[in-house]
Amino acid sequence: MHRTLAHRTTARLAAPIAALSLFVASAQAQLIPTDLPDEIQGVKLIEHRGESVPTDIRLVDSLGNERTTGEFFDGDRPVILILAYYDCPLLCTLVLNRAQDALNDISWTLGKEYRMLTVSFDFTNTTEDAYSKQQEYLLGYRDIVPDVAWEFCTTDAESAKRLATAVGFHFKYIPETDEYSHPSVLTFLTPDGKINNYIENLIFDPRDVKLALIESAEGKQGSIFDRIQHYCFTFNDSEGTYTLQAMNVMKLGGGLTMLFIGSFVGVVAIVGMRRRAAQTNTTPDSPASGDALPANS
Repeated sequence: MHRTLAHRTTARLAAPIAALSLFVASAQAQLIPTDLPDEIQGVKLIEHRGESVPTDIRLVDSLGNERTTGEFFDGDRPVILILAYYDCPLLCTLVLNRAQDALNDISWTLGKEYRMLTVSFDFTNTTEDAYSKQQEYLLGYRDIVPDVAWEFCTTDAESAKRLATAVGFHFKYIPETDEYSHPSVLTFLTPDGKINNYIENLIFDPRDVKLALIESAEGKQGSIFDRIQHYCFTFNDSEGTYTLQAMNVMKLGGGLTMLFIGSFVGVVAIVGMRRRAAQTNTTPDSPASGDALPANS
């Protein structure tokens, strides 16, 4: 009897299970594109941990002074590098804002234990653009610090490409929108200019930032943080909205899978409880449900 009951229960649940599996597979297939949009083809972060940033890349600081990358490494303080362009309509501003939020929440002081360096990879950005951005973010920092604590620089197209390639930051110009497609990332550099760690995200946990700074200051190889990729690449004029792609849709698909597995387990538990209750209420002197009742004498 128990074997028959188990077989019947399995048979009844087989169809729902198959349907759930097909639904999850269909949902994941719709969420995860098989081909990346043209705007983000080749846009990615390739980690170059342990490699050195070239020290002779030419930059121009927010006061118009010509500098080289080597001048930003003093041998004492680690450097957080942000590659962004100053008139980016979306992602660069988010990265800078979230980075500033994290810096305001860590115990280390900007300019004292570490430095920040932001470089525009858009060669059309000007010194005035760099100065305006610098003052904006220094004003939003929790303490009053000298301008050299967080430097904003511009450069020419060739130098921008060279610096970006050196740290593994691959971006792409989109002629149709006159904007750039690019990843969002903080690059942590040791005091002597070696690439030690990355945090690629849109939410920079202060604990992760502090840990990455400590490791970079000590020259230890950075631990691997979760990478959640975000791409900035297009503005929808008709809707007035920006479109973000490839935002960790695998986690959403996994969440759907867990949801349906939980529902399945719940169904099995309910069926089991109902079966046990029915067996408990059925005695040898009482006809089971579905049996013919004796005729009245």
